[in-house]
Amino acid sequence: MVTVKSIAAEAEKRMKANAVLVTAVEINDGRAERIQVYFWDEHEAAMDIISKRDLVENWPDDGVYVLDTTAGTVDGAFRELRLIDGEEDFYLRAVPGDDEACDDFGSLPTVRFLEAVEAICSLRDKVKI
Repeated sequence: MVTVKSIAAEAEKRMKANAVLVTAVEINDGRAERIQVYFWDEHEAAMDIISKRDLVENWPDDGVYVLDTTAGTVDGAFRELRLIDGEEDFYLRAVPGDDEACDDFGSLPTVRFLEAVEAICSLRDKVKI
């Protein structure tokens, strides 16, 4: 059974092996603009929001994986993101096919959605005076 604990353990293993995990993406006109990534930074997981260009230029040798919490197995919860060299640009795909018309990360939430959730969560931390 796939659990949050088993996903987190596999994520830690992959990040410690220098892989990057994609957890959200903003796509505009078929092109990824902002990508939320997690990676291992010394002793802990770190999160950053980067551009497609940053990801392409700093592509890790150990791979980039898109988190898919709907998968039936822990290994399936980490779909490999492929870098496709198109005629005019690079395309990122986590789904089958080599469509150069757009980037496709599957069914990830938007970066804006996760930023909004984080902002809402921070409301509980505010001290009322």
